[in-house]
Amino acid sequence: MVHSTFKTILPLLLLIFLNGCQPKVYLMPAPVGIAGNSQFFLLSEENIDENLLYTLYATNRIPFEKINNSTGYTIFPSDTLELGFLVHSVGEDGMSWNDLYGESLSRERKKNLLLTQQFVKPMAMYHKKDDLTKTSDKAKGFFYQINEALARSFIKEITVYVHGANSNFYRATAQGAQLFHYTGHNALVLTFSWPSAENLFKYKVDVLHAKKTIPAFAHLLEVLALHTKAKRINIIAYSAGAQVVAPGLAYISEQYPDLSAVDLKQRLRIGEVYFAAPDTAFKAFVDRYLKFRNIVDRTTIVLNASDKILLFAAMQNGVSRLGRPDIMELDDSQKQIMIEVMNAPDLDVIDVGGSKAIKLGGGHNYWYSNTWVSTDLLMLLFFNASPEERGLIGVTSKDGADLFIFPDNYSDIIPSLMQKQKKKILRLRSESREEE
Repeated sequence: MVHSTFKTILPLLLLIFLNGCQPKVYLMPAPVGIAGNSQFFLLSEENIDENLLYTLYATNRIPFEKINNSTGYTIFPSDTLELGFLVHSVGEDGMSWNDLYGESLSRERKKNLLLTQQFVKPMAMYHKKDDLTKTSDKAKGFFYQINEALARSFIKEITVYVHGANSNFYRATAQGAQLFHYTGHNALVLTFSWPSAENLFKYKVDVLHAKKTIPAFAHLLEVLALHTKAKRINIIAYSAGAQVVAPGLAYISEQYPDLSAVDLKQRLRIGEVYFAAPDTAFKAFVDRYLKFRNIVDRTTIVLNASDKILLFAAMQNGVSRLGRPDIMELDDSQKQIMIEVMNAPDLDVIDVGGSKAIKLGGGHNYWYSNTWVSTDLLMLLFFNASPEERGLIGVTSKDGADLFIFPDNYSDIIPSLMQKQKKKILRLRSESREEE
């Protein structure tokens, strides 16, 4: 019996090892919608012909004494939230912009495009007991530069990326930097690097550190709302990043009992909240969502019922995960509440595993590895488009829940859908110029 169980689990452990322990990050496959005259790059007014990706970061990791190595920060939680600038290079030394540009959009790349951390500059720090309304001179300079970047961009929003388990500072921030590249170097991206233990076999430590990180994440959202002019703050929570984001949003809603949801929403300006393969307890999420649903614009959950990584996470935690939910964990009344939540107009659930043409299998990292899913994410963040505007099809599950799936002809219809959205953005940019 033990031998049989081991034979079942071993391939899963090897899969997790191969997916989670590779220290290098290579540029993700080009989203299917980025080709020809539908490219996001054509929307940029500035010269972007350089192989550098400029992003922001925030972390509650304790830093090394000198940030001059490949990670910059330790695996230990800190009581201080630190924010700064980051630069990554893409491709080999000496590679021209034209070569990188062409190769990054190619469907059949000749070589992997490595992301290398080149520059880390801490700029602002907030201890957990600090008055968040106040800033140092250095922090004022940091936020001034952010607001200048927002003023130059027609995307007046900040996207916060929160990574999963088994991820060091470099890996997390490099993953976030990919979003900057594939929005045509237009979006302002901030990676929140929480203190993962960076070890496959220390998943329980990651769960503990994620829990300790909740107040720091809430502080980050408040700091961005207080000191930047972003019209909206979007959030992408990948895998175990959901263990920071979902309770973090619930936590921040609980800190202001005397403030109405309308006022708190206006104060925080949180836009899209996107849970990609979320590794957080399915049943507990419902209660948390009910606490934060009214302080965000829209929530999207992307799931795969065959996700092998989340199967492992469920075994570790003893309960199913939001990205691979087990409806049998709920009693009849809880099922009814869950269905009502999933059918709400401000919550979209995308069943990528049930989208037959994708052939996802047991995939977990599909938000960047699958070109259909990454295209859909970019359209959501870049255009704030509804599922229907992004070409998804609404279906009803056997339990009565409303879901969205990808149509079989998604590759055929996405160019025209992208073109429609681009025209809308160009119109908004023109209106923005007139206001100036």
